[in-house]
Amino acid sequence: MADWDYRPEEEQKEEKEKKYVTRKEFRICFVVLLAAIAFATFSINDSIRQMQNHVSNQVYQAEDHIGNIINSIPRNIEQGIEDANNPIRESSMEIIDVDAKAKTATIRMTAAPKEYVEGMTMKFLVSCDGAEAMEVPAMAGSDRTFTAETEVPFCGVASATVHMRKGNTEMISRMPDVYIETAVLPVFNGRWSGSIGWQVSQDFVTFDGEIFVDVMKPEWSMMKDKGASFKLKNEKLEVYVDGKLHKTLPAIAYSWDEYAREYRTDVTGDNKIELEEFKEIEFIFKAEDSNGLKYSYLAEKGTWTQKDGYDSNAYWQMSEEDKLTIE
Repeated sequence: MADWDYRPEEEQKEEKEKKYVTRKEFRICFVVLLAAIAFATFSINDSIRQMQNHVSNQVYQAEDHIGNIINSIPRNIEQGIEDANNPIRESSMEIIDVDAKAKTATIRMTAAPKEYVEGMTMKFLVSCDGAEAMEVPAMAGSDRTFTAETEVPFCGVASATVHMRKGNTEMISRMPDVYIETAVLPVFNGRWSGSIGWQVSQDFVTFDGEIFVDVMKPEWSMMKDKGASFKLKNEKLEVYVDGKLHKTLPAIAYSWDEYAREYRTDVTGDNKIELEEFKEIEFIFKAEDSNGLKYSYLAEKGTWTQKDGYDSNAYWQMSEEDKLTIE
């Protein structure tokens, strides 16, 4: 006998819709669950990758640290042997005075022997930039430290060795170097800021902008009187084309503090410079300090061709020492 549903038609329809909605919700939940599982899987994999990277970095740092220790062992052993064989307990060499007009610096050298013996003598052999060494006798003070002073010309590096004699035995030890010019001379830094333009119809380029030159006060002057004694005058910028003076322009001081001064030279308007193809241009900053030293600093250098454009590689390959001339 068939089962008949005697409920009203609207009630039966409502029940069917409820069943349909339930299935739809199930599908939505299933999709959401799959997405959650996928996200969780991705997060776990990402965490595993991060842990692997962290472990790899830790291993790399550990290997690098161990490698540095191993590599430093021979140096440390060598340094230890050298220190053990060094008859000098401590030594120093420093600048104590500067005569800028004579272009000389006075350096003081001190050396304290590990073991002092009555009658022992000491002397220093001083050399500038590898030139022939000067012999400077040293005297022992009440603290049994030997001291000597001598004048050296302005040079790149002043080096010295201390020679200690006990009876018929002479022992030699190297002193720390002193960089004279770095300490007593100003430091220059030049740069170009602007545009270099040309047109196909012309065989020259036009420089339009500014030349900047920063002058750092000498280290010695800063230590002596905070740089108050160092001043420049007659500042100018000379422009050379193929080694011949083309134009002279004023170098104007803009900013000034206890460490440095910035100079600018305007190369715009009537000061524009036209450089023909294949010709070399040089911008040289010139000035004189209060002691009469004259400085010539190459601030920019280059050539121009329509094929390669403006090329200043030769300037950048020069050392700072090559860019500066002192008279």
